[in-house]
Amino acid sequence: MKYCLLIVFSLLTIASCKKVEVPQSKQEKLRASDWVVDTIMVTYLDTNGADSEIVGAWKRYENGAETYDRPSCYKDDKIQFKENFSGVHVTGAENCVSNEPAFIDFTWGFRDADTKFYIYGLYNLFGVDVNADILYFKDDEFSFVFRKKIQKNSTSTDSITVKNTFKFKKK
Repeated sequence: MKYCLLIVFSLLTIASCKKVEVPQSKQEKLRASDWVVDTIMVTYLDTNGADSEIVGAWKRYENGAETYDRPSCYKDDKIQFKENFSGVHVTGAENCVSNEPAFIDFTWGFRDADTKFYIYGLYNLFGVDVNADILYFKDDEFSFVFRKKIQKNSTSTDSITVKNTFKFKKK
């Protein structure tokens, strides 16, 4: 009888054991997939720093129609977040500018309890080193926003500050 009870308790113990799933960190989620830039929005700020106008960065006219679609040269690009906070932008076969390298290395990481995100060295995409606030982070997409100064027009030396909002999706 003792052995029967021992066997029953042993079986119950084994049956009740479950592997505890540990959620992936943001870093692990980024490294697990290739990513693409899905959307870029530019928010122009007034002199007081308030939003004044929001424009899709890829707004253009094709065949007489307004479009916000990604240009075809970006559709074959992918962003890869690697170990040790290194990364590579694979620019794909169709180049956006002449002499565009096939691979562009960058560094990346999170700060402030994973609420801030940085990417350094990816000037072809952002124009600056990025120190951004994360707007949201899901398993298949994330978005961040950062400010930068741009020249008012091609003949002016004055600049204005804009907010750039990028949304990345899993490829």
